[in-house]
Amino acid sequence: MQFMGSAIYMLLFFAIGLMAAQGFYIGNPSHVEWGARLLFVFSVLPGLFLAIKDARPHWRIAPRPPNPERLRAKRVSLALCLLAPLLYSALLDALGLPLYGRFLWDYIFTLPILLLLLPAFVRWSDQRLPEPEDGYASIGRGILGQQPWSWAQHKPLLLAWAVKTLFIPVMYASLQIMLVELLLLRPGLNPGVLVVWSYTFGLTFDLLIATIGYLCTSRLLATEVRSTDDTWSGWLVCMICYPPLWVVLRTIREQADTVTWDQWLSPDQPLYWIWAALIVFSWGLYWLSTASFGVRFSNLTYRGLIAHGPYRYTKHPSYIGKNIYWWLHTVPFVGVVGFGDLARNLMGLGFVSLIYYLRAKTEERHLSKFPEYRAYCEGIASHGLWARCGRWLFAAKPKAQ
Repeated sequence: MQFMGSAIYMLLFFAIGLMAAQGFYIGNPSHVEWGARLLFVFSVLPGLFLAIKDARPHWRIAPRPPNPERLRAKRVSLALCLLAPLLYSALLDALGLPLYGRFLWDYIFTLPILLLLLPAFVRWSDQRLPEPEDGYASIGRGILGQQPWSWAQHKPLLLAWAVKTLFIPVMYASLQIMLVELLLLRPGLNPGVLVVWSYTFGLTFDLLIATIGYLCTSRLLATEVRSTDDTWSGWLVCMICYPPLWVVLRTIREQADTVTWDQWLSPDQPLYWIWAALIVFSWGLYWLSTASFGVRFSNLTYRGLIAHGPYRYTKHPSYIGKNIYWWLHTVPFVGVVGFGDLARNLMGLGFVSLIYYLRAKTEERHLSKFPEYRAYCEGIASHGLWARCGRWLFAAKPKAQ
């Protein structure tokens, strides 16, 4: 539950910072990019400090004599890991994907500072970890020729860093774009405006949680990766939902019309208000599900069981909320001309829902190797939301006298 607490602190400071900055940047958008960066730091630090506070009791207190060989090996492997997102982003930016350029330039200024602080951090963390011999030390020794290279031994850490390399640039750059949009967006009580604002706010906070989750993968915070999905099917159905493969899903998902729910309904209709409430609820379910991870959010990895928040009632509330939102917002049965357009709309959104169904199944397959997750699934099957609804719907009714 302490990880949920870190998300609550981030949400609190995020809301405070947003309210403090929004009025200024609506009237003065010239420096809004820097405002987005400051809001990111302001929101992240409280959650990070809380995670450190919770993890400190597990640190080693007694001093440990330094092991120069191990420290050198760790410095080499960590330095190469830090270079990986830079090289990946530079490649995709050169291929014409501007999203990666936004991350690239911020990281170019940050990376020298990280490399400068790296030796001190490696020494400091090595003294506090209960077991300092880890994957970084092993990979570093392999690179330096101090021990034979073993793909089987190094695979877990390499896969974990591949996930970070792929997702940190996407999450950070997308977060900066959404922070700018949110700072320039004026909220209102009109349902249409409220839906737009809730979507922007929810997606921004979701990206905030995701970004800090990828950045804070560390044994020092008890947020280390315990397992990474090593199947092609798991990686494919996940990566098709993100750049650069996202273009495939976006093309298939594209609708034959541009009509959305607020063009279909008008405020004088009761259904308009019901529809707006359902859209806000479904999107709120999505980003609150992400918030349940706190600083442990990550795709394709297992970093500990999440069984609180919306996950108390169903195994995949995030995917459920997303898909309900897309269907309600897009209203694929409205604005169509003939059966062909209707079929295209339904098949496009149906394909997106299928991808998320496959993501759910591949994640369950991966996580089922852990006994605590199997027990969680059994509990959801017996006492989750769908089980409760089923018992209520099919409960035997008393016979009439």
